[in-house]
Amino acid sequence: MTKRALFLISDTGGGHRSAANAITAALDEVRDPFSFEHRIDDVAAHCSFPLTQLGLGYSMALRYAPPVYGALYYATNGRRRYKAIVRFCEPLYRERLRDLFLSYDPDVIVSVHPLLNHAALRARADASMQHIPLVTVITDLGKVHESWLMPEADAVVVPAREVYDRALSRGVPPSRLRLLGHPIHPRFDDVAGTRQELRTKLGLPQDALVVMIMAGGEGGGKIQTTALALARARLPIHLLVVCGRNDTLLEKLNELQPRLQTPLTAIGFTDQIPEYFRAVDLLVTKAGPGSLAEANAAQLPVVVYDYVPGQERGNVDFVRHNGLGEVAIHSSAEVVAAVARMIRTPDRLAQIRHNQTLVAPVRSSRRIAALIAQIANTHTIPAQDDMIPGRILEAAGT
Repeated sequence: MTKRALFLISDTGGGHRSAANAITAALDEVRDPFSFEHRIDDVAAHCSFPLTQLGLGYSMALRYAPPVYGALYYATNGRRRYKAIVRFCEPLYRERLRDLFLSYDPDVIVSVHPLLNHAALRARADASMQHIPLVTVITDLGKVHESWLMPEADAVVVPAREVYDRALSRGVPPSRLRLLGHPIHPRFDDVAGTRQELRTKLGLPQDALVVMIMAGGEGGGKIQTTALALARARLPIHLLVVCGRNDTLLEKLNELQPRLQTPLTAIGFTDQIPEYFRAVDLLVTKAGPGSLAEANAAQLPVVVYDYVPGQERGNVDFVRHNGLGEVAIHSSAEVVAAVARMIRTPDRLAQIRHNQTLVAPVRSSRRIAALIAQIANTHTIPAQDDMIPGRILEAAGT
């Protein structure tokens, strides 16, 4: 027997698709009492203009006008203001989203994007499919945007205690809330081998302190200036720069590498991030929730050097409040100073790793997949809640 799961995303940044991919990878492991087929759908493809340009508009705003994007984020982050936006946008998506539901005929609908929760609720009603469960998986940390918090969802999965508390304050019933962690790919749970073995496999030096720099799959933003500042700082480190799909940056760093004071390895897009995270000593990254959750799972201390205004501000606060690393968002010199402090205080690094175990998303995608499977099968949310305040614990027997 096969069940169908429909995942709703919008390709505004890569994090929402990555979260959906992580959960579907875990759903692929489900066999008893049924297996799953699934579909990940960029809902903008089913909308009318201008929502069809949502992904492009997001990318352009972040590239050319980040403060404007941040101002828009805060301007819409209120219950009444967001409801007004929903009413305005409804005619652009309701009919096409309804047709998607009717054509795919899912057993469960999963929203992994804040703008799609209310859209899915209304389109589900239009399709007379109120019996099909709707699950929201929140992928931001800290004080999340109002659009994420929809009490009418059949289940709401949250990644952190701060989000759990905010959801309660906004009227989400405790019976529908589950603190299961940010959905990271099951590969992060399955990394095998010692650090030495992983470094040999990845071609990293055995005895050096390795600092890894990354900025998502596209390798954009401040990664070049940050990498060059660290490479010229004469710190006792080996730099690993993940350029993602930014071939221009990869070529430039490889060209400069022989003339830099610091040993540097530059790589392009890779699917071995789980292994790299277990092999290196420190991560310098933008405040993407996926990268932070993956670092916590690998007990890899972080230095946050950049963030998306508004949207990722809560992630920055999450790092500060939970003692997961340092925040150095004002200049590359601040990043260099933060890295220098971190590598010179091994006791602090050990404390950060301990703090990360308290918030790490243990087997998150597999637990979210198990929740989705039970909801799809019985149309009820499991009675037990393995959320303990301040800590996410692995469910017994998993």
